[in-house]
Amino acid sequence: MAHGGLRAKHKKQRTEQVLSAAQSLFVEWGYEGTHIEAIAERASVSPATIYNYFATKPNLLMELALRHVHAALPERRQFIRDLPEDPVQAILEFEKLLADQNLRHLSRECWRVIMSAQYIEPDGPASRTGARLNTLIRRQYVRLLKTYQQRGKLAADVDPFQLADVIVDVTTAHFGNFVAKEDATIAELLARGERQIRLIIERMLVKDAA
Repeated sequence: MAHGGLRAKHKKQRTEQVLSAAQSLFVEWGYEGTHIEAIAERASVSPATIYNYFATKPNLLMELALRHVHAALPERRQFIRDLPEDPVQAILEFEKLLADQNLRHLSRECWRVIMSAQYIEPDGPASRTGARLNTLIRRQYVRLLKTYQQRGKLAADVDPFQLADVIVDVTTAHFGNFVAKEDATIAELLARGERQIRLIIERMLVKDAA
């Protein structure tokens, strides 16, 4: 048992070394320009170790994305605990927070790879990880929407789960367009999404509370 725990600890340490090395190299050389051998050298492990842990470079990238999301959760939870009065403003500010966080550690090129995984290999592990990322955001939106229902600002007959699905589908499409262009700004991303968000949600607001 003790030996198993030690092996697990060493594996976790090596995994973190590999992920940190990959993140720094993706920044320096780009995702496509970074090879597994370079990641292994930077992490002081063998290429075989990386293939054993992740199997493919896209899988490694997805693990990086998951690490990013887990690190980002406290900031997101704090935002949801201290929401602004206006639900539409809250959604736009939350989308800005998501975009800021996404680009804090991973490049647009990396996000293009992440978002394309579901089309390239629909049933693969990278695609499943991408689905997990979206599921986390949906859950956060459900909490956000339920808060506004409790405040009496969102109609009581609105299904927060279905509304969260619609919002995430729309905002994910906009984020995909955003990362496809290297010169697009977050302000432009939010401006494109605001009209659709208002169209979706404003009819569901309690008018005398809006």
